[in-house]
Amino acid sequence: MSFGKNIISSAIGSTLGLLVAGTVLIFIFVGVLVGGLVGAFSDIEDSAGPNLELEDANILKVTLSSGIVERGGNDLPFAFSLGGGLEPNVQMGLNQILDAFDRAAGDDQIDGVLLNVADVSVMPSMMEDLRAGLGVLRDSGKFVVAWSETMSQRALHFNSAADEVYLHPQGGMALSGLRSQSMFYPGMLEKLGISVTVVRGPNNKYKSAVEPFFRKGFSAENREQTMALLEGFWQDMAQDVEASRGLPEGTLDDLANDLTIRGPQDALEAGLVDGLLYEDELTTVLTEKLEGESPEFISLGEYTLEERFLGGMDALAQILESAEDEEDDEEEGEELGGNVAVIYAVGAIESGQGDAATIGSETVSEALRQAREADDVEAVVLRVNSPGGSALASDVIWRETILLKEAGKPFVVSMSDLAASGGYYISCAADRIYANPTTITGSIGVFGMIPNLGGMLEKHVGISFDEVALHDHAGQPDGMFAPDDVTLAAINESVTDVYEAFTSRVAEGRGMTKEAVEQVARGRVWTGLDALEAGLVDELGDLEDAVEHAAFLAEIAPEDIDRVALPEATDPFESFVADLTGAEMGLQALGFTGVDPDLLQELWQVRRMVESGDPIQARMPYTLHIH
Repeated sequence: MSFGKNIISSAIGSTLGLLVAGTVLIFIFVGVLVGGLVGAFSDIEDSAGPNLELEDANILKVTLSSGIVERGGNDLPFAFSLGGGLEPNVQMGLNQILDAFDRAAGDDQIDGVLLNVADVSVMPSMMEDLRAGLGVLRDSGKFVVAWSETMSQRALHFNSAADEVYLHPQGGMALSGLRSQSMFYPGMLEKLGISVTVVRGPNNKYKSAVEPFFRKGFSAENREQTMALLEGFWQDMAQDVEASRGLPEGTLDDLANDLTIRGPQDALEAGLVDGLLYEDELTTVLTEKLEGESPEFISLGEYTLEERFLGGMDALAQILESAEDEEDDEEEGEELGGNVAVIYAVGAIESGQGDAATIGSETVSEALRQAREADDVEAVVLRVNSPGGSALASDVIWRETILLKEAGKPFVVSMSDLAASGGYYISCAADRIYANPTTITGSIGVFGMIPNLGGMLEKHVGISFDEVALHDHAGQPDGMFAPDDVTLAAINESVTDVYEAFTSRVAEGRGMTKEAVEQVARGRVWTGLDALEAGLVDELGDLEDAVEHAAFLAEIAPEDIDRVALPEATDPFESFVADLTGAEMGLQALGFTGVDPDLLQELWQVRRMVESGDPIQARMPYTLHIH
């Protein structure tokens, strides 16, 4: 097994290595950059803060042009540029955006909001949270105007929550409906001489992550669950847009099926926008809303940066100057500084520490343990955004949730975009589970997959194999050739055991019979709305709802809620160096090659999975790309 793992890992590593060969010289400058960063810290500590003209701003401008993560604020609000100097860190967290909306709602200086959003790279569940944030702004009496040169379907969904929506007269809008496309590899593998041994839990017919390796198209079960997801996503989007724009039910279906929206005038006639404006005409509209005052914009990034910089410089200095004292406080673990702990579990689940993009079993387990042992923490909310991953790592985290409940502290789960497979595993013991209608959850099932590369190496490389074995099944599976029947039976038994443990955990946590769990398990994914009907979640709601319910269970009055976020934020200096020398920097450098970044991310994840040594995965059945 280890030899095969090394071969696979080396093959993938070589591929990545060829791509990054041209970027190796970057790391020569690490020492120089670190020295520059230390100097930058000194300059920042002596300054009053960033040069932001907040006192002149009266409109908050929202673009959402960069990717949105679940939790921002772990890093410094700037990044070091290879060209020299400090630049704003443009990737923002959903928590930061919603906090900024709340802050602007109560900010007397901000009169309104301009949404200048052409596209927004989020899953449907996160979109619901963003639209709810716009609702807070509108309810506060701020005007919300949307204008863009072009609008994707996702931008239309977001922008439709505004009071008024405008499009450039020569712009464009995409509205063609939803689809999900997958690639299937048997033809390629056959030509290469590669075979794949696949194992799945009993009756896990919906666990379709392995299908691309032995089928040439969707199975009936995979087609069924994928269509159900798309229908749920579309229903949520269509209902939102139609309600916001005052359109009859079914309008968006008709517009998409007929490809009605082919130009700006079509969007206007269909009632999707209120007018077609050039930017100078937009300025006139905003000036009228400001009662003759000129619009002065502050971007969402600047607005967040101002709050983090001016409000957080003392905290940053404390981090830099007294890290050793903080370590001593952490070891004591008596108090964490809040009565409701919100623990973020974001990314694929794997054993060990994890990183910014993965859930490390050690890191999340430690956060749960800290919350359990802290004297001031009275309730815990686990915020999950994960497609799953290692079954073993999931069980390690699940155990800590059980200990938390046994300690008598309320435990509530808030599901974001994904809480599937291992993501559901770590959620199932909660006192109450909240999900958005478009959350992807369930996927209660397990699988294992063993690529067999020997045929390819023999056929195309000329490598031959021979062996001397003391025992009949020694060294199997090795990643070179398909395991024999006895070995395969043993692997299947292990997968079955893991599946039985998984469904037992769900039955216990949800108060269901094993038979009832089996009916909604078998690897099938569900939207949050369907999961509510299936008994896998308790209520539709967001993180705020989950926090409020956790406080209610702990008998904490709403006005007395004091949150603390875990795991603790990474030290800014350590985070910067890690990004500079680690996987994130490597993947960013690979972008210069022109290779699709989504493909690179998936390739990197496959390598991590192979190297992890956890052969049995409780992972979402596929990577879902919605177009």
